[in-house]
Amino acid sequence: MKLEKYIVQNGKKMRYGYTTGSTSAGACKSAVQLYFNREDISTVEIETPKGWNLILDIVSIDISKEVGNEYVKTSIIKDAGDDPDATDKIEIFAIVKEIEEVSQKSDNFINYNKNISILGGLGVGKVTKKGLQVPIGKPAINPVPLKMIFMEVEKVLPKDKKVEITIEIPDGVEIGKKTFNPKLGILGGISILGTTGIVKPMSEEAFKDSILLELKISLEENMRDTVIITPGNYGRKFLVDQLGIEPKNILIMSNFMGFILDNIRNLGIKKIILVGHIGKLIKVAGGIFHTHSKISDGRMEILGANALLSGEFYGDVLKILKSNTTEEGISYIKNAKTNKFIAEKIKEKCKKRMFDEVEVEVLTFSFDYGELARTDGFNKLLKNNS
Repeated sequence: MKLEKYIVQNGKKMRYGYTTGSTSAGACKSAVQLYFNREDISTVEIETPKGWNLILDIVSIDISKEVGNEYVKTSIIKDAGDDPDATDKIEIFAIVKEIEEVSQKSDNFINYNKNISILGGLGVGKVTKKGLQVPIGKPAINPVPLKMIFMEVEKVLPKDKKVEITIEIPDGVEIGKKTFNPKLGILGGISILGTTGIVKPMSEEAFKDSILLELKISLEENMRDTVIITPGNYGRKFLVDQLGIEPKNILIMSNFMGFILDNIRNLGIKKIILVGHIGKLIKVAGGIFHTHSKISDGRMEILGANALLSGEFYGDVLKILKSNTTEEGISYIKNAKTNKFIAEKIKEKCKKRMFDEVEVEVLTFSFDYGELARTDGFNKLLKNNS
């Protein structure tokens, strides 16, 4: 079923969709449910991290009762709503087999507990380089979608049963070639993604307008002279979980750093707390204020240059320059001062963008190492806004 939730942008009504993660979770749940119950179902209901329940249409069902080869295979089609998305209308299959013991021998295997294993089949990309959220050699199924899959399967899996589930996305082989996956070292298919389970339809200008509106509303409601900004959901989670910031006080600015800084200055705001993953904020250290990968990159070059300036050994700088991601790049940092040097550089670039009229304090983090660095005035400004 279509997700009948909408957002209005520039007078146009646009429909929300759901991610490859939600689609995969629905396919896996429906296949397990049919395997053990053999009931007549045409839809499956799942929860999403955003808090919205989805009712998804099961578009194909294949049940094999051949002795020694019993399985159930179901599929669900991803619906990106009105968002332009390369994976819109892609069909995701889940094949369920009952097993006696969960094996951990296959590279395609992802284990969650003693009763469930997930295999990445045809069209699910495999990770071949360091620095991603998934280990090398494993299927490119990100942590949040993987958690969704196991949560939904556990709802319908009998307690004394064990299953192996293979996820297949046949069209993913070709579609994956048209994304940034090969550059990131994800080969053979697409990634299964989604931090909220929901796709929000947005044109860039409408997206900017909605962020600016949120900023203005927040200023009206909270009557603060400080804005807390972050590029995305990972930064929001860090702010809430690690720093104890109320979600209502956080502005997610996406890739539009320059746009937000300009408007913060124009609105007369005098203080900014900026928290973000190093993969986004490293671009700002190089004076890049639109951080989308289609617009700008140079992450390794900026990271390497700043590492050299802060005293890293030449050999480690070369490793950084050849890294696949910033997560891998920072693994070669040996000098304790380097991450602080970069955080201060990000602060400097932001202040210069706003003609030194706004105070800025910065914290950077990574998935592998947690907090990397905070600028000198960060603690004081954070305390005043806690």
